[in-house]
Amino acid sequence: MISNFEDAGTLGPSPQPSAPREPGIVVFDIETGPRPVAELEALMPEFEAPANYKDPAKIAEAIEQKRAAWIEKAALSPLTGRVLAIGALIDGEYLHAIQGDGFDSEAEIIGWFWTMIGNRTILIGHNSNRFDLPFLFRRSWSLGILPPPRSNGRSFAGSIDLMEAWQLGDRTEFISLDTVAKFLGVGAKTGSGGQFADLLKFDVEAALRYLENDVMLTARVAERMGFDAGCPDVATASKEAVPQPASVGDPDDY
Repeated sequence: MISNFEDAGTLGPSPQPSAPREPGIVVFDIETGPRPVAELEALMPEFEAPANYKDPAKIAEAIEQKRAAWIEKAALSPLTGRVLAIGALIDGEYLHAIQGDGFDSEAEIIGWFWTMIGNRTILIGHNSNRFDLPFLFRRSWSLGILPPPRSNGRSFAGSIDLMEAWQLGDRTEFISLDTVAKFLGVGAKTGSGGQFADLLKFDVEAALRYLENDVMLTARVAERMGFDAGCPDVATASKEAVPQPASVGDPDDY
């Protein structure tokens, strides 16, 4: 059944905006993880060991390594991944929705986000036109949720992608959020999105801190690049941010 995103409101513990606002600015970031293994089994290809392997133990090990690598990358595709959390700075007020912290399903998280952004006119993210928004739209369709009318199939209305802003027309110039934040002197990431699913499983509070840092870092980068992001502390780089090596599964790196 198709449900309108406007019906999904007030679904979790993250506070609602204190009062109705005029349409404004949303800085956001999503975190994804693989779908449950039981669901992935039907989508998983048949893995094979190199043809020259004869030892059954080595064959089994090679197949398991390929299987694990496939599952690790599953979070990057809406076909094999799911939304685990969304953080948003909405007109200067930070809010979040995260799996297991008052939200029982991916549909609730996505519905919360579509409801919270309402008709606000500007969305700001990093690599958001290539990853976050397409992922949200496709997962919405899969879950029977109608996203707001922000896409014409080729672009997203009102979306400022900081990756595209950095490129200045050069589509081959990619930069991670961590790298551009350090370059601009506004902070650093505190980990890798590729490890978010494991972090959420074992330490929800750490996952919440990671998510908020990513959103605030995106806002600081936006402000430094000349966009109004409604960021209250743009002049202060995060003192707690400790640079960590990024993994292959972090869409902020592309």
